[in-house]
Amino acid sequence: MNASKKLNMTQPSVTRIIKELEIYMGMPLFDRTNSGVFLNRAGNIFHSRVLSYINGMQKSISEIRKEFGKDNQKFSLGYSSLVGYTIFPEVINEFKKNNQNVAVHIYEGQLSSLLPLLSTGDIDCAIGTLLNDELPYEYSAEKLFQSRFSVFSSALNPFARVKSIAELKSAKWVLPETSLGYYYNLNTFLKDHGIDVDSAIRTDSISSILNLVTCANYVTVLASPMGEGRNKKLSLHEIAIEEKMPVADYYFVWEKKSISSDLLDKFMAIIKDRCSVSAWGK
Repeated sequence: MNASKKLNMTQPSVTRIIKELEIYMGMPLFDRTNSGVFLNRAGNIFHSRVLSYINGMQKSISEIRKEFGKDNQKFSLGYSSLVGYTIFPEVINEFKKNNQNVAVHIYEGQLSSLLPLLSTGDIDCAIGTLLNDELPYEYSAEKLFQSRFSVFSSALNPFARVKSIAELKSAKWVLPETSLGYYYNLNTFLKDHGIDVDSAIRTDSISSILNLVTCANYVTVLASPMGEGRNKKLSLHEIAIEEKMPVADYYFVWEKKSISSDLLDKFMAIIKDRCSVSAWGK
């Protein structure tokens, strides 16, 4: 009954369609019990394949409409906090100067949370950290820049003047939540220096990290340029530890199956040019 209501069809019509489908498939797709009707194993496999096909069709229609139809004046991207707090204002100003009628949609987060948006077509590209050979096959990536990272606290944090990571064992830590890229690799580095990363607060929100660091005496690891230059307003204090933190490689990522987009090509050209003249805290 619920299925017929959702489909805006009568119950006999739904039953007839299911019966015809099972005859065509040559096997039952449902288990019929006293408690209801449920997809069996064959039905679940068929459902997942059809759903994947439908999602692919919807994405293809969206891409074609965006490139050739009414929606061709929309561009969406995702990036990590470093990009947002450094080069993005100049990049987007240049992009909008020559594409004034384009609606730009922005998503901020770690690359692990942006890849699903790429696969569904919700964003055209993403920028974030990657390790060697960890990107799924369906995506293309081009390295943009490399940046060093630092441990940060507030200037008044009791740990603000320590000289080694070992002295931060009892500090309160907040770290970005991610399943790939630099921060995933960083866990090993911190563990090797005695930090209990399992008890750290995890979040994909840079504003939450900054609030905990500046207002609640937490320490964190961020790209070094986050605390430099114009970003001094963030009130981040770089702890001068003696250990050298691992550097991170940042990549421009897009889906291989996506239709070639003029807007994507233009944006990529701008950001590559801007990255080539930035220091990135090396």
